[in-house]
Amino acid sequence: MQRDASLELAFQLKKRLKKITQLEVVVSPSFPYLHEVNSLLAKSHIKLAGQTVASQDNGSYTGEVSATMLKELGCAYAIVGHSERRHKMGETDEMINKKINQCYHAGLIPVLCIGETYEQKKNGQSDSVLVRQLQYALSKVDGLPENKLVVAYEPVWAIGTGTYMDPAEVSVFQRTIKRTLSSLYSEKFYDSNVRFLYGGSVNSINAKGFWVAEYIDGMLVGGGSLDPEEFYNIAFQGE
Repeated sequence: MQRDASLELAFQLKKRLKKITQLEVVVSPSFPYLHEVNSLLAKSHIKLAGQTVASQDNGSYTGEVSATMLKELGCAYAIVGHSERRHKMGETDEMINKKINQCYHAGLIPVLCIGETYEQKKNGQSDSVLVRQLQYALSKVDGLPENKLVVAYEPVWAIGTGTYMDPAEVSVFQRTIKRTLSSLYSEKFYDSNVRFLYGGSVNSINAKGFWVAEYIDGMLVGGGSLDPEEFYNIAFQGE
């Protein structure tokens, strides 16, 4: 999405989402437009996230955007380990771990994305994949358990396909995630500091089922966030 379209979308979201007061709404524009979108969203309750973040704070890493830069640009969050970054850009568990550390050093809350591919699901590996991704991502993280963490479960096979999980099926994997994080830190940490999101072909038709599930704290919305009316209808159901 180019500059004019990004700014228009931000303007429309700000206007439309004025009526959404009970939810925390976070948008994640492309890096070049963060500053302008941040200015446009001033005096609104909408917060910003970086679409990814560098694994290092400084040094010879041409093209990278550090957590400190994102913080200076007005971001409160940074998405880490999105499936597209893992599978198309070669982002490794080691890199994701470093990125999470960078987020905490800069005062950002990481949105850690985890999820299995269709092949892994078909082979019965979903649980083991999620456990491995969590353990590697959160190993020796300086900012935990005292800080907040957002975990977004996004089954790769559901993203952009129109296929989505039943909320009851999501609960199985939420329990896996809670059990893993509780073993790494404590159940109190999960209950107090972790928010669990679901992402994968979320739209205004299926959103209600996720909102009413008490174990789901919110949603990571992809294509639906590019249409202000659709995004509003998704958010409205969670009010």
